[in-house]
Amino acid sequence: MSQKVIIIGASSGIGKALAIKYAQEGFEVGITARRTNLLQKIVEELPRAKFYIAEMDVEKVESTRNILADLVEKMGGLDILIINAGIGIPKASFEDELKTIDINARGFMGLAQWAYYYFKSKGSGKIVGISSVAGERGGPTSPEYHATKAFASTYMEGLRIRSKKRNHGVKVIDVRPGYVETEMTDGQRGMFWVAKADKVANQIFDAVLADKPVVYVTKRFRIIGFLMRNLPEWILVKMM
Repeated sequence: MSQKVIIIGASSGIGKALAIKYAQEGFEVGITARRTNLLQKIVEELPRAKFYIAEMDVEKVESTRNILADLVEKMGGLDILIINAGIGIPKASFEDELKTIDINARGFMGLAQWAYYYFKSKGSGKIVGISSVAGERGGPTSPEYHATKAFASTYMEGLRIRSKKRNHGVKVIDVRPGYVETEMTDGQRGMFWVAKADKVANQIFDAVLADKPVVYVTKRFRIIGFLMRNLPEWILVKMM
């Protein structure tokens, strides 16, 4: 029997690359996004793969949980949930910052929490959250973005500790990408070690298979993560 994965936010970038990778590896793949026309294009690219499409706006927390539950039922179960949906808005207004929090923090938590208790009930399963190296420390350009990614990482750590302590059987994997060629990073300056989305997807696939609790992609961003965690604030001020 094929394993089943759902990818939240699969219309482009890392999410799309993951959808293609998992389909090529023989998984049944549920894909969600607001732009279902882009999801349909993925299905057309791989006509022999088994896809399930659902429209989802992660900002609407209650409806996303219901949509996820319906999709899992339609697929006949779930083994891996990958939460990739997220936004970052340059020069964000107050309303933009609230939207970022609603999607990257509240929306993320709503999906991860639902999945945790679903997997707990069946005794196994994996939650994979795409956070960011940016969550290691605050940043001056988009402090709300850094904060929401820190929330995602800390929330996943809490779920991971809970599962281990209470023997719930749920694996929780925190994926922290560096710079990746996506719609969100298009046009940004000052990026380095920029990776293609398919390379990142391959590394994520391998890390999930190995049940690594925290993963930096590409792998060299482990160095950046270490530096960001340990450098004093006065150095960060000069760097950023």
